[in-house]
Amino acid sequence: MKSISEWQKALKEAANHKFPQSAWGEAERVASIQEQLNDVKAALAVEQGTLQSDDHAHQDPDHRIGALIADILILAEERDADVERELEKVLAWFQMREQE
Repeated sequence: MKSISEWQKALKEAANHKFPQSAWGEAERVASIQEQLNDVKAALAVEQGTLQSDDHAHQDPDHRIGALIADILILAEERDADVERELEKVLAWFQMREQE
């Protein structure tokens, strides 16, 4: 299984290969993350029957979650973020709050 940092690198390389002329910066990546999040919301609503949509992006919530995570990991790679270290901090915060 790949580590998170390996996923970051692999996804960034794949995105660069698929879109070699892309000049996206942080603002464009964040906008894409927001769009992916909106697709997750819509896909969940379709799954729950509260929304009807023929858009392929709204048919599989799990796939949309994967696409959202991929975009986030690409942003992390572009920022040279150590996501594993940051997740450890977040987990520690959750565990601390749990004990209060």
